[in-house]
Amino acid sequence: MSPVADERDRIRAAMDRILRGAPERSNGALTVVALAVEAGVPRNALTQRHTDLKNEFYEKVRARGGTPDSDQRLRKQVRRLK
Repeated sequence: MSPVADERDRIRAAMDRILRGAPERSNGALTVVALAVEAGVPRNALTQRHTDLKNEFYEKVRARGGTPDSDQRLRKQVRRLK
């Protein structure tokens, strides 16, 4: 298996664990950082090489009616600044 294919498999498995609420390595936050930690890949693997998986993760979070933690933090900061 190629390194990139293995990386993609690990990211998908990590995505499933986080969305199930059963993280093994991360704090389970709905963020790219937690997803990268859970998958054992550098964060830039999601922000540069596998942006489709990052987008898929956030789409699944939104479909469950949740808001990604990063969005919540930004909205809170905007409210505070106003």
